[in-house]
Amino acid sequence: MHRINKDRLLADFEALSKFGATVAGGISRPALSEADMAARGWLRQQIEAAGLDYRMDSAGSQYGRLTGEDDTRTLLTGSHLDSVPNGGRYDGALGVLSSLEAIRCIKELGMIPPISLELVNFTDEEGTLLGLFGSRAVIGQLTQQEIDAPRCGKDYLESSLQRAGLTDAGLLQAQRDDIIGYLELHIEQGKRLTEGATDIGVVTAMVGIRSYTLHFYGQAAHAGTTPMTERADALWAATDFMEQARQLVIEKYLPGVINFGVIQAHPGAYNIVPGEVTLAMEFRHGSDEMLDAMNADLLDIAYTVTNTDELSVTAERGGDIHPAPMDERVISAIETACEEADLSAMRLLSFAGHDAQSIARVAPAGMLFVPSQKGISHNPAEYTTPDDMVNGANVMLNSLLALANQLA
Repeated sequence: MHRINKDRLLADFEALSKFGATVAGGISRPALSEADMAARGWLRQQIEAAGLDYRMDSAGSQYGRLTGEDDTRTLLTGSHLDSVPNGGRYDGALGVLSSLEAIRCIKELGMIPPISLELVNFTDEEGTLLGLFGSRAVIGQLTQQEIDAPRCGKDYLESSLQRAGLTDAGLLQAQRDDIIGYLELHIEQGKRLTEGATDIGVVTAMVGIRSYTLHFYGQAAHAGTTPMTERADALWAATDFMEQARQLVIEKYLPGVINFGVIQAHPGAYNIVPGEVTLAMEFRHGSDEMLDAMNADLLDIAYTVTNTDELSVTAERGGDIHPAPMDERVISAIETACEEADLSAMRLLSFAGHDAQSIARVAPAGMLFVPSQKGISHNPAEYTTPDDMVNGANVMLNSLLALANQLA
């Protein structure tokens, strides 16, 4: 097996971590911000210094290409450099640097891969502007409607694009048809690897996500004069639903998860029994079949707890994100590379969104996770040990070589 240059990878990581560095030891590098633009400039320098062909597409994603024997097909690898506000140093950045180091090593070994290999730094994975912005542009999933009414506001989007030399029109012109595979390294952002004393996580799928806005209706009443046994309290109904929903997921749908991120009681006064409660619900699982089953059971609970003359509920379905299975060939290549490196591995689901879920719609894709100490992420305390960083990059290097031959 081949090994990356450990000292160079770690030095690159320290250099990149200076861009957007916070006093608390984290990173604030929102997409296309001044800090992100500085980091992107640094990455371009590294790509060109490595002798790779640099380019930026019309959605702002950056590439470093090692031309293969067949230059019409591309095996893509990378992640993102942008961060959440006051986030950690490892999220996304480690994936980009590991891919850079892997391709750099392949070039230094004098290898000409059977297909072209390309490093990518996707624009705005974290969603400051549009969410999985760069990777969705590559597969043609950005829409004019999103661009016209972005979550960040049109003025903010326009100023960010201008800073990077991009235009609205270009965002819909970044689609590619040469990508035949994708591999991404990322920190786990959870505790499964550390608790299992496992070196590498091999992702089997990105979970799907469903969301609902539930409206529980009762009867507003005087909080002092209405007896406890005679109240049609919408908040009690919502609370009953949440507790039963939690138990349902724990008892029947693990490793699926559920969250209630917004609760609004109306009229919202100390001395009024709530007559209406709005509840935001989101749940995640690894297959559409499991999501369908969770969906049915959760709505059944909601209707059951409001099955009285005084209570009722309505359910408004929000956005859906379908699960994105990883390709078995990529999974196998990662596991083989782990075996050759004498590293332990476990298969697991990814409960967070990543650029790999976009590329998986059009090409074989896969992800490997390295451990996150204490499972902390999106936080300055985010940490992955140098040994785990190097282990992941070595697996990346050998997985890339195997996949290039397999997919050729």
